[in-house]
Amino acid sequence: MAQHSASVGDQDESPEPALEELGALVLRVWREPGSDQGLRVRILASEGQSEPASMAVVAGPDAALDAVRKWLDARQGPPAPRRH
Repeated sequence: MAQHSASVGDQDESPEPALEELGALVLRVWREPGSDQGLRVRILASEGQSEPASMAVVAGPDAALDAVRKWLDARQGPPAPRRH
């Protein structure tokens, strides 16, 4: 995964514009004993701070990847206009 860091002196004099928050996605993964599917994944999805989170549980990595891909695809599009 990419790691973000900043160094002293790397800051621009002008403040950075506010970023548009598109939501958050949290995955919790566990193995379910006695299950043929093996992995289970609980997916908590948020559309932003003002919206309640939704939850889904899927079985297996393929189903989890499909759910993550659909969530990300729904957020694609042009970036929000910059605010000055």
